[in-house]
Amino acid sequence: MVKFCPRCGGPMLPVKKKDGIYLKCTRCGYEIKADKKTAELYRMRFQVDRGKRVLTSKATEAKKLSLSPEEREILREYYEVFLETFQEEEGGGEE
Repeated sequence: MVKFCPRCGGPMLPVKKKDGIYLKCTRCGYEIKADKKTAELYRMRFQVDRGKRVLTSKATEAKKLSLSPEEREILREYYEVFLETFQEEEGGGEE
């Protein structure tokens, strides 16, 4: 038995607070204190086994890296030096 909000007609879901269980509208946020009978109707009746649960992850958008022209030039130089030393080490191993 689902209760509906008297203001907007949206479904009301149970919310646990310090002083009891309340029914809160998902649309407008209207709250009303639930009596014991109503609270028992919304009680959890089953639990999903740990092996059947699906793990989810939240993907976030990567932040754009904004480099100044000077920083770009420094990185380009570091990369060139890295490639030169890498090629020297590779070439030294073949001889």
